[in-house]
Amino acid sequence: MRTKYNQYILPNSGLCLLLLSHFLNSIMIASCKLLVTDKDSNVPIHPLQILFIRMLITYVLCLIYMGVTRSIPEAPFGPKKVRTLLIMRGLLGFFGVFGLYFSLQYLSVSDAVGITFLAPMVTAFLAFIVLGESYSILEAVCSVVSFGGVILIAKPSFIFGVISDAETSELDEATESGSTEKRVIATVVGLLGVFGVSSVYVVLRKIGKDIHPLLSVSYFSLCCCIITFFAILVIPSLSFVLPADGYQWFLFMVIGISGFFMQFSLTAGIQRVKASRAAIMAYSGMVFALFWDLTVWGHLPEFLSFLGMMLIVGNAIIIMKFKPLDNQSASDDGPEDIERNGQYNKLEDVAIAMTDFSDTDDSVNRNNR
Repeated sequence: MRTKYNQYILPNSGLCLLLLSHFLNSIMIASCKLLVTDKDSNVPIHPLQILFIRMLITYVLCLIYMGVTRSIPEAPFGPKKVRTLLIMRGLLGFFGVFGLYFSLQYLSVSDAVGITFLAPMVTAFLAFIVLGESYSILEAVCSVVSFGGVILIAKPSFIFGVISDAETSELDEATESGSTEKRVIATVVGLLGVFGVSSVYVVLRKIGKDIHPLLSVSYFSLCCCIITFFAILVIPSLSFVLPADGYQWFLFMVIGISGFFMQFSLTAGIQRVKASRAAIMAYSGMVFALFWDLTVWGHLPEFLSFLGMMLIVGNAIIIMKFKPLDNQSASDDGPEDIERNGQYNKLEDVAIAMTDFSDTDDSVNRNNR
């Protein structure tokens, strides 16, 4: 085993860490869906409450890290010159993660995750509008085709007709909704989440590298906690619901712990691998989503949904592979790829710092911008 480890795992430890991070993210997403669709719960747990508890755990862990290490200048609020941008990052990040959590109520895990792969294309367009970065015809064409994939996932009735009662009865509502209206609403909110995530990438690019990444994580989690807390208090149809049994407590703990360690393993992996290689590993998230759909819910996407996911993922891969990098992008591509150059014995010299990444796991694409 030690020989196999030294031969296969150690030289590719960065890719293994990235694979682990996307696996942990898929566990978090599947656990969230199990909570919001729990038929045995008398009062359903709303995605806002799940998000509140998950981000509360993340924020507490951030404060503990800052307090114990004392390695982050001006913690926990950061430099005054970027606090406004950090607040924007937190607010936009809320919409990004809420879009995914909400869509899980009515879409299968694979459908909801498939929509998130639009983020790189939307980010490129927003960066062109806000930051003046280059935007190619290839990206525009792929974005339009990918939106067609979203329509295939949503299956609006004005295009595909109304689903018959027989077809609806065959669907398990805990897996995906048979209601066209609910699927369209979930898709629209999922798209809102994609725009939130893409806007976060633009804000992070604007902030630059002058602050410790954990400050961004803490602002993100704190803003999510504040928004979800007051939303649950103000919205009449919502209220705080305690987990009904040990099963729900367990799922909450899985969401919080897997989310935190997902960020850690993602950071450690990206520090060892070029962004172009790291981006490829992000698409393992779709494999894990299909795996949970099959093993937990016994569900495989129908042909139209599968075709839609392939359109979205395929066009994202085309952009990643064929878009030429400008000089600025090349210079921002991160540190030397120590694995590719056979210098994996130097891995222990690379410091691991907690870095901020979005919950959709398209976050490695931020390094391509």
